[in-house]
Amino acid sequence: MNTWTIMIYELRRLFRSRSMLLNMFLLPLVLIFLLGASLSGVVGVKGAAKIDPVRVAVVNPSGEGAGPSAMIAAFLKLPEVQKVIIPQEAESRQAAESGLRAGKYGYAVIVPGGFDSEVQSGKKAQLEFILGKNRTDNMVAGTAFDNFLSTMNYKQAAVATLGPEALTVSASLPADHEAVKLGDLNNGGRTYTASQFYAASMLLMFLLYSGITVTSSLFSEKDNHTLHRINSMPVKGSELFIGKILGVGIVSIVQCLAIILLSNWLFGVYWGNRPGLLLLFCLLMIIASMTLSIVICLFSKTAASASSIISVITVCMTFLSGGMAPLPDAWVNTIGAVTINHWVLQAVIRMMLHSELSQILPNLLIISIICLVMFSAVIFSYRKVGYHE
Repeated sequence: MNTWTIMIYELRRLFRSRSMLLNMFLLPLVLIFLLGASLSGVVGVKGAAKIDPVRVAVVNPSGEGAGPSAMIAAFLKLPEVQKVIIPQEAESRQAAESGLRAGKYGYAVIVPGGFDSEVQSGKKAQLEFILGKNRTDNMVAGTAFDNFLSTMNYKQAAVATLGPEALTVSASLPADHEAVKLGDLNNGGRTYTASQFYAASMLLMFLLYSGITVTSSLFSEKDNHTLHRINSMPVKGSELFIGKILGVGIVSIVQCLAIILLSNWLFGVYWGNRPGLLLLFCLLMIIASMTLSIVICLFSKTAASASSIISVITVCMTFLSGGMAPLPDAWVNTIGAVTINHWVLQAVIRMMLHSELSQILPNLLIISIICLVMFSAVIFSYRKVGYHE
């Protein structure tokens, strides 16, 4: 009964604080709106980039009594090749190199003399490539010609191994199927927006900031010199401590629900198709945040020092997990993996993208282990330090 009475008093005290209501409920929504609107072109899964055709210099000389390569000419006339390559005839290698330096061409291909006769005699198909200045152009043109050479050499190997009948069999196969299927991996074809990303990021950051509310709650009795008088009453120290923590925990749960519901209603933020799992991750995040803050408060002498430590940890964790600005994947997946935000943020994003449950459960396991370790640390710290004036 004492625990419930203290919890109810704590709830009344917190909800009467205007600064707490502004910082915990209004400020997250304002940041979600501002960051989502201003960084919509920076954060989020973007659609497939449009590939512009590449101007390719083709040096296709005649040699050894043969004319230019008919195979290369036929390849460059294919409709699917013409979508990505604009062939430009060059007189010589020097002319192709000069055009590349001047920016006239994006890529160059040197066809050796007698290319067709070499291939027809069973030898390996080879071309010489000269890269241009643009990396994307090099990749597009190089992929097209590499595919041409791979196809030619594959047919040569098939003939050498199975005989000429192999070409007849391959020619009889249907060719109307797609060789490559484009799509988004692991997300069911969905993408996330900047508003979704920053809604998840700000939600987790402000759940970490709930540790400052824990600091305010635990140090209020000490600063007002009322903790000694409360301990002199028939109230156990554990009852007072648990009642205060339960009050802050309920406020954090209400804050979490308010951010999720209001961001969806006001800004159209889609949180995925697993609301129960989303709330479970948020609850574990609250537990991890509060237990971390409790340990800091128990070993801190003043509320100011505890609040400063919690603020620094919150900002660092949010930044290292990539929640403030896009960071390289190598950073997020290595340095960011030591933060609490990383595991919950990645899980929430995957839920937004309708990822498989098997891709979310490892994050659930890790955050559960973190909560268990932090809860054990709270029990050890409370028994060692206690909550007294």
